[in-house]
Amino acid sequence: MNVQELASELATKNFRPLYAIVGEESFMAERASALLLQALQANASDGTSTHRYNGNEIKTGDEVIDTLSTMSLLGGRPTVLIRVAEKLKKGVQERLAAYAEHPVQSATLILVATKLDGRSKLMTGFKKHGVMVECKPLYANQVPPWISLEVRRHEKRISQEAARYLADLVGVDMGQIADAVERLILYVGDRKLIELPDVEVAIAETAQRTIFEFTDAVGQRDRAKAIGILKNLLEHGEAPVGILAMLTRHMRLLLKAKEVDGRLPSESDIARYLSVHPFFAKNYLQQSRIFSEKELRQSFRSLSETDRELKSSRIPRHLLLENLLLKIV
Repeated sequence: MNVQELASELATKNFRPLYAIVGEESFMAERASALLLQALQANASDGTSTHRYNGNEIKTGDEVIDTLSTMSLLGGRPTVLIRVAEKLKKGVQERLAAYAEHPVQSATLILVATKLDGRSKLMTGFKKHGVMVECKPLYANQVPPWISLEVRRHEKRISQEAARYLADLVGVDMGQIADAVERLILYVGDRKLIELPDVEVAIAETAQRTIFEFTDAVGQRDRAKAIGILKNLLEHGEAPVGILAMLTRHMRLLLKAKEVDGRLPSESDIARYLSVHPFFAKNYLQQSRIFSEKELRQSFRSLSETDRELKSSRIPRHLLLENLLLKIV
């Protein structure tokens, strides 16, 4: 189950006794646990008693099970949230695994971890009587639904067109998505619906836009402009690996556009195939025609080599990126 599916299930007020929120995307894991706690709190007329622990703080596990097994005098659903659950001691894991075989249905145990062994007795119980929420980095086509979910947290809605356009602007970085949504919420004020013009005015001139100007310069094979924008990005603190990721995404979209050029009947069909806003589809199509298919495919070898060098080489990062541009532009 992903976070969007979790949100849909919580909307039905169908709560499970066990939740494991697992994955390396910490921002998403934080959102998932917040959604879960908010839903539990909203469903309890007298409030939900929530006890929070870090995995390495729990000595035996008995305190957790006692809390879950004891109905609060104030009513509500006893809830225990354990962060950094991968740090649970072996004995505690065994104790919680035994509980997970026969969990209290009127209580909720939530584990949040970067990684848990899905084959362990603990996770076997969670899968049988609860659910595992996976927190993995988003793919491009998953960003618009995530944006809609973020907007709903603020009790507002965003049109599909606006969500897709925003996704194309900010990419897959969770922090940048959250920042963009926050600025949109402030921009629209009391209005409940965020539409395309709102995104164009409030977001399109951000620093992330500059990254798109950089990738556009590469797509147009304007080497001098691309190098100039690259220097500006680095001077303003943009991470080299982030710049490389956005460039890789851009070249991948150019290759996909190249492959369907002339095979799909309209730019709208191409936009759907690329999972981008139609505004961008025409641009990708035009730029793909500047490169041969062989050049686009060869660019990924250079991109991959640069990725390895950024992570291991002592060569200054700006030189690695400039050398990459000399190869592919």
